[in-house]
Amino acid sequence: MVQERLVGAGSLLSQGTEVVHLVGVEQFWVRASLPGEWTDWLEVGGRVTLTSRGWPEGATREGTLVSMLPSLEENGLQAQLLIAVNDPLALETDGPALRLGDVLRASFQPATHEQLISLPSAALRPGDVTWRVDEDNRLRRTPVTLAYRGEDDALIRSGLEAGQQVVTTGLAQPREGQLVRIRRPNDTPAQAGDEPGDES
Repeated sequence: MVQERLVGAGSLLSQGTEVVHLVGVEQFWVRASLPGEWTDWLEVGGRVTLTSRGWPEGATREGTLVSMLPSLEENGLQAQLLIAVNDPLALETDGPALRLGDVLRASFQPATHEQLISLPSAALRPGDVTWRVDEDNRLRRTPVTLAYRGEDDALIRSGLEAGQQVVTTGLAQPREGQLVRIRRPNDTPAQAGDEPGDES
């Protein structure tokens, strides 16, 4: 496909003069940026879903992560990735067409390396510590190793096991071995005379 014609009929050309800009229509490469620490979750060859505000609602295109570039983005110091999209102009497939210069949103399929536990980030205390409730309803200070921590959620690599109960609401002054009362979804707030201890 001819993207741009730089000369016209009768133009005088010299050696090295650009005549046209050609663009292959079999495959486009999309450049994406994201924080460098997130690249540990991605693998070359992974699937990528692309969306755009300019497309009909629910419309997507599929791509493949082909490269993680060695250079960082100059302004934000973010990692740069290349995503290959076959038949970008949708000449042989259904779906919206990609245009040169489009602004797209990329959703990556992370590689699964290990079993992780998801917690609200609010459950983490300074020093990557959680307060776990043992089988006797007593608090146990439990250090954890993080795989990821976001504003809302965190992924725990080690330190907790599936099924363990973790305090997710703030305790004023938690203590090792402190007795707590577990609040269930339909429970009412603790009344005077209940078993001593905080709720979680």
